[in-house]
Amino acid sequence: MNTKRIIALASFAALVISTTPAFAASPTVTIDWNTQKIASIVLTSQYNGTPLGSHNTGAETIYPNLNLGAGVCAASDTEAGAGTSNGTTNAATINFGNVTPDSLQYTDCMEVNALNAVVQTNDSLGYSVTEAATAGYPASGYLLCLLPNGGASYTNGEAATASTRVAAPSIVSTASCPAGDFPMNGTGATLLSATAATTGTNLGGDVELVIGPNAPSGAQSVTVTYTLTTN
Repeated sequence: MNTKRIIALASFAALVISTTPAFAASPTVTIDWNTQKIASIVLTSQYNGTPLGSHNTGAETIYPNLNLGAGVCAASDTEAGAGTSNGTTNAATINFGNVTPDSLQYTDCMEVNALNAVVQTNDSLGYSVTEAATAGYPASGYLLCLLPNGGASYTNGEAATASTRVAAPSIVSTASCPAGDFPMNGTGATLLSATAATTGTNLGGDVELVIGPNAPSGAQSVTVTYTLTTN
C-alpha cells in the first residue's frame, strides 16, 4: 500500500516538472547617444577683484626695475571697464601708460595680476592653450612676458591665484623671456597642455614690459590672442 502511494506521488511530481513551460531569453534594448564637446576661454584683466579672478576696477600696481638707468614706468594701471574678453566681447585691456626708456639700460615695468584666462571644457582627452601677439607687435626695442602666478608652471584645475611678486624681475634683453615665463610676441607660447577635462582652470599671471635702451617713441598697441584647442 505504502509502496504504491510513493510510486503515485513520484509519478505526480514527475508530471508537474515535465509540464513547466520553458521561458525565452530576457529581451534587451540598446540606448545610444553622442555627447558633443564644449569649450570656452575667458580673459580677465586686473583679475584680483572680489572674488579673486574677477576684474578689479581700481588701480593695479606696476613695479619698475630700472636696472640702474633713468627710465620711467607708470606707477599703476586703472581699467574701470568690464575687463573681460570671451572672443565676442573684447574688453580686456592692460595699459602701461606713459613710459620712458633709458638711453643705455633696459627698463622693466611689471603689472601685477595683469591677466587671467579661465578655461572650461568637457573633452575627456584634454586640451591645450596657446597665446601669441597677432597684431601691433613692435619690430624692435620691446618685449612682453607673461609671468605665471601660483607656481613654476600651470596645472589642470588650477584655482585663481594672486601675485606674490613685490618687484619686477630684471630682464635685460628684448630677444627672449627668462625660463619659466612666456613670451607674448609673434611666436608666443603654449601655456598648458592637459589630458583631461576641466570645470575651470585659471592661467593667471603678471605681465612685464621690457623697454630696450633708446627704444623708439610712439604709441604702441599690441593684440595678444589666446587659443583653446581640444584634443
